[in-house]
Amino acid sequence: MEDVKLSIEQYSINITKGIIMDTVRNANSGHTGGPLSSLDFTYILFKEFLKFDPDNPNWENRDRFVLSIGHESALLYAMLTLVGWLDIEELKNFRQLGSRTPGHPERGLTPGVEATTGPLGQGVGNAVGMAIAERILASKFGDDIVNHFTYVLHGDGDIQEPVAQGSIALAGHFGLGKLIAFYDANDAQISGKVSRSDSTDYAMMYKSHGWHVQEIDGHNHDAIRSAIRIAQMEVEKPSIIIGHTTMAKGCANVEGDHNTHGAPLSPDEIAQTKEKLGLDSEKFFVLPDEVLEDFQQSYGYAREEVAAWKKMLADKLEDKLFAKMWNQAIKLELPDAIEWPVFDSGETIATRKVWGKVIEELAEKQTLLVGGSADLEPSNVTTGFAEMVGDFSKDNHSGMNFPYGVREFPMGAINNGISLHGGLFVFGATFFVFADYERPAIRMRALQELPVISEFTHDSIYVGEDGPTHQPVEHLMSYRAIPNLLVIRPADANEAVFAAKIAFESTKQPSLVLLTRQGLPVFDRSVYPSSSSIEKGGYVMCNHSNPDVMILATGSEVWIALEVQKMLMDLNIKVVNLACWELFEKQSLSYKNDVLQCSKDTLIVSIEAGITDGWQKYTGRNGLNIGINTFGESAPGKVVADHFGLNPESVANKIKDRINNT
Repeated sequence: MEDVKLSIEQYSINITKGIIMDTVRNANSGHTGGPLSSLDFTYILFKEFLKFDPDNPNWENRDRFVLSIGHESALLYAMLTLVGWLDIEELKNFRQLGSRTPGHPERGLTPGVEATTGPLGQGVGNAVGMAIAERILASKFGDDIVNHFTYVLHGDGDIQEPVAQGSIALAGHFGLGKLIAFYDANDAQISGKVSRSDSTDYAMMYKSHGWHVQEIDGHNHDAIRSAIRIAQMEVEKPSIIIGHTTMAKGCANVEGDHNTHGAPLSPDEIAQTKEKLGLDSEKFFVLPDEVLEDFQQSYGYAREEVAAWKKMLADKLEDKLFAKMWNQAIKLELPDAIEWPVFDSGETIATRKVWGKVIEELAEKQTLLVGGSADLEPSNVTTGFAEMVGDFSKDNHSGMNFPYGVREFPMGAINNGISLHGGLFVFGATFFVFADYERPAIRMRALQELPVISEFTHDSIYVGEDGPTHQPVEHLMSYRAIPNLLVIRPADANEAVFAAKIAFESTKQPSLVLLTRQGLPVFDRSVYPSSSSIEKGGYVMCNHSNPDVMILATGSEVWIALEVQKMLMDLNIKVVNLACWELFEKQSLSYKNDVLQCSKDTLIVSIEAGITDGWQKYTGRNGLNIGINTFGESAPGKVVADHFGLNPESVANKIKDRINNT
């Protein structure tokens, strides 16, 4: 009986190799060698260990599997076909327009894909985030309701990316015992052998970061099974299984050849390889029923396990408090009765201080909110939140604040993983200038429609004495260029509250909430429209039916625009607050036309403490764009602002000069 079992197992793996080769060859594009290298581990994991509901890819208590080696997508698609969530026709459409089998797996498009992992390294961080979310939610709802493993498959390229190494360090520091990684160490990259560019002892690296380490023959099935079981029993440390494998394992002539990494095999090589594997070289995309039946033989037990879990959940949902929190987690809803802070007009308040008030209120109301700062808690005003909810640590998996250290990119990738897992609101915080360390993660969350929030403080030249290295003059425009990303720059404390509210209520868009180091005047809303008007992205602060000048401003420059309006009383001036371009562009055409209404003779002026290129979208070819088109300077913030002419007097003079010289 054992011989028969081993025979069907190897036959199934060989069949899967044939499917992978055919998938990539049919598309004339993709990666073959890596999937064949990783297949032994992945097949055994999916068939014998991975916990999932065969009838629902989104079952809440499923194990998560992250393919950080996103270019090995043909491997994952082949596995999902064995699972039953894809079919052969979809493999034939690999890398084609509109298919569910794109070049790199995309979450939300393909059932069973947990994360969109294109650029290497980020998938490791995503998996760390999922493992963190699992532990926090288990502490909230109980291990009988939330109790699953997170698996991640990574390769040589992933581990060379610093984002992966930073995430690995945090995973070990946090003691994520339910995180299991497999390192497909096949010593081959697109450009050649790994040894050309790397001589790191990764076993020692993982050990130094507090991981449990095993090294095995990555093609030995019994060694793979044993390693997974041992990793599952390690409860205090994350586990890494370093599988020493061979690129293009099983191929007739190109086994171990790095050139198989990023290209289809030739038709002749595929034919010879199929013959070597005992397959019919004249047939393509072959998937016998006996392979599916053997792979899915445990589905009866899996369905019983899911049914038992659903019964436990139903029993717990009889408790109204549990049910209320569970529904908030599932729907990602804020609790009732949030008392959003309100600030009095006449005060001068740095908008970064508002963030602290908001998240402390959310923590007080037991919101399922987690997050952390990249070693800038006092500056980002997250210290109070951290003290209220406690640090997440190996000794406290119920803590909801993450002391990320100086790791902006890992912070971003991990926060994406927390959001991908589901059940928690999540934010990250740092200075706006350091956003570019995190930018690839921000782009990936926008692509995946993840409502992760970034609180970026010190959002302009008012950082002051730290100088041009810390003054983000070009960042605003560059982040407005990322699709599906809300870039919100509130003008005063009460607008900052609504900016946070917008971000927390967003369900399919990430948000950047850009806040000031310097104090800003709190506007008298009996004179100006309600601060809730920011919810439309842009609105008129001061109107005139036939303006000579229309000033468009954001954030810390709105007060300047309002002062200029008072100074130039001989001109009819309209002031528009364009706090969030993305929200404004979503409004009706009639609303946008009303906000931007002016005559062809109106001088349109923009004021923003950043580069001016991009404002032409609203100011046109002949507008006056006031900003900073060089790097900043090192001096007190007000001195720097005066130097660049970002004060009411200088702006008023520039407007008068333009009008007088036109």
